[in-house]
Amino acid sequence: MRWTLLMIAILLLGTSRLPGQARDSALPPVDIARLATSVAGQGSALERTGRLVYWINDSLKWSYTDYVRRSPPEILARRQGNCADLASVLHMMLDSLGLRSRWIREINVQPDKTPNRQKTAEGMVVSKGLSYSVFGLQHNDHVWLEVWDGTGWFPADPAYGVVGYDQWLPARLALADRPLPRVKAVVPIAADMRAPFVVLAQEKRSGPFEDDRTTFYLIDEFARLYHGRLATLPAWNSWVAAVREVSPHARGAFEGKENLHLQTDRIAHLKLVYDSLIAEAAARKISWR
Repeated sequence: MRWTLLMIAILLLGTSRLPGQARDSALPPVDIARLATSVAGQGSALERTGRLVYWINDSLKWSYTDYVRRSPPEILARRQGNCADLASVLHMMLDSLGLRSRWIREINVQPDKTPNRQKTAEGMVVSKGLSYSVFGLQHNDHVWLEVWDGTGWFPADPAYGVVGYDQWLPARLALADRPLPRVKAVVPIAADMRAPFVVLAQEKRSGPFEDDRTTFYLIDEFARLYHGRLATLPAWNSWVAAVREVSPHARGAFEGKENLHLQTDRIAHLKLVYDSLIAEAAARKISWR
């Protein structure tokens, strides 16, 4: 079935190019609605979104960003893309099916294991602006979607390969025993994505942000994942305070109003608090399962 759908996509996309023609230019039109319908099938918004996400996982290659903004047809033609590219494809597929979705921007805390990472990030800020401070010494940004099911929003991350809270929460917030991403190439990337510290929703990819989902995901839903037991850990109140302290600065960076590199100490503190949560949960044998 997977290969049948992939062949449909190839036929819809076309493969011919003129000699010397750039791969990303003058692409044939793509019938994304037809492709999305053939992949999504019938069922609930969650079920249909899941099929689309898994198709993207199986049919498109994950790749690092090259800072080129491409349309969904261009991304499909390349058959690869970064997290924002894959979210863009999913967004257009959902839209063609009449399923409402919105963009989610996050920044997550990461280990400091690349000596030149901060220097590279600082250079991007100088050349392109403050919004490029969303990645740095111990943090990086990520893009995914929320989908409306008629009563509320649920997460859908085509880069990670998770759909719905039952998949997203343990994959992104579990202190131990996290499920691995469906795409092998994403496994080492996901291992560095320790935990988000800001989650913002926007109807349009270009913004503005309409809904701050930070408290909902990183405090309320995090606590629910552990059945309320995180509140018994000494580090929990420190985690809540650290998230609330740094997340407004992260939003300012997304909006191009603030240099998040000036918050390096706060981000490092948040990472230490998260590590404390891991140690305390392990000592008390607190598990999300």
